[in-house]
Amino acid sequence: MSIIEPTLVTTVSLNVVDTRLDDAVRRCRPLVAALGAVSLTASRTEVDGPRSGVNLDLTLTPSAPSTSGGETVRQVAEPLLKRFQWGRGDLDVGESAAGYPMGFVAGRERTSDGLTPICVSVGAAADTAEEWWDPPESLPADESVLSVRRRVRRLPVAASDDDVVARVHARLAAPDLDTALVRCFPLLGRPDVWSVDLQPLGADGGGVWGLALLLVLPVVGASPQAPFGTDVDPLAAEFGLPAGHLLRSPLGSWLVGAAEASRPLTGAPTVDALYVRTGIDPFDPGPVDRPVETREMVLRGVDEDGLDGAALLSAIEEALDAVRVVLVVDVVGPVADTTAVVQDVVGIDDEDIESISSEILADGRLRIVAHLGAVVMTAEEFMRGAVASAEIQPWEQSIPESADGLVTAEWHAPAGTSGIVRVELRAGHRLGLS
Repeated sequence: MSIIEPTLVTTVSLNVVDTRLDDAVRRCRPLVAALGAVSLTASRTEVDGPRSGVNLDLTLTPSAPSTSGGETVRQVAEPLLKRFQWGRGDLDVGESAAGYPMGFVAGRERTSDGLTPICVSVGAAADTAEEWWDPPESLPADESVLSVRRRVRRLPVAASDDDVVARVHARLAAPDLDTALVRCFPLLGRPDVWSVDLQPLGADGGGVWGLALLLVLPVVGASPQAPFGTDVDPLAAEFGLPAGHLLRSPLGSWLVGAAEASRPLTGAPTVDALYVRTGIDPFDPGPVDRPVETREMVLRGVDEDGLDGAALLSAIEEALDAVRVVLVVDVVGPVADTTAVVQDVVGIDDEDIESISSEILADGRLRIVAHLGAVVMTAEEFMRGAVASAEIQPWEQSIPESADGLVTAEWHAPAGTSGIVRVELRAGHRLGLS
């Protein structure tokens, strides 16, 4: 028997002919008003993808249904079937893994006024948890800026390893979604914006809206002092945030930078946070075992068949070409938990450590070897940033070996020290792979 979930969420997914986000959102404003949408998410399509223009999602919260289970889904979907000229046979009704009623429909695609309805999904709010990310745990607990941090919706972005992905968070006051969208047009018109999410903050909204943007910028002038390049400080200044962003997670899989400030709410978007990362969304927690939804495949315009032989070979080659990181820690004295030692040195979570091994050396020291996974940057770039931001200093760095790109850095404690006496970082191709 289905679990009755009182809060249903309906997502209407469209493809818009415009290539600029602000133009696409303007085109959708009449539909926003007609459907009573409560939030909007939009992103540009990939250049070589099967679709062009902008993919856009409108979120609706239907009124309390008079039925239950699968009939609830049908009741909610019926008006949308009529609007988009789809038949009842196009609607697939079932249950989620948690037992909540759900429905999905992708009928014949018809384009009108530059808008193409792609699909509609209906489900329980409780089933949307994996669409959201929490702020990176590596960000410090700075009481002065904790209020600006919030859970975020997972947004698509297409960036290369040589790009900086900037996540911009802002708040604004507006009576409804349409008014909020109009006030966001100046930011949506930026040529570097790839994705946008606009939604009410809090359960009742209260007229306060949260805006999230993903920007894609080329890395310019990277250095150990500015691993994201020289364009980040001007970007922070442009949004009214303090320059000199802080490095986070330097020894994890990514370098993360942040500039945050608690600022008063106004009618225009007030930017209170900027997060930067190379190649990927700064809030992305990394690979997860998430099944690809039918809706996602339909939006991308491809079949739900998984990797073919060529794609699998390409994935293997990519893994072999990736730069991976190994940490070696030598300890004098008893160690109760080797994982805790690694976490103290690199400041990452247990799940971010691929494997740990240890051995007793001839001189009695305990050697701990931890594989920390892959990074989307060169070994030299990673090592420069990691060494420059490490709390322990100084480090001795090796000259990169051209044969395999291996780069190492070592730190030694003063003579006679107990506890951690030596730390070595290695970054290079195929480390930890057999």
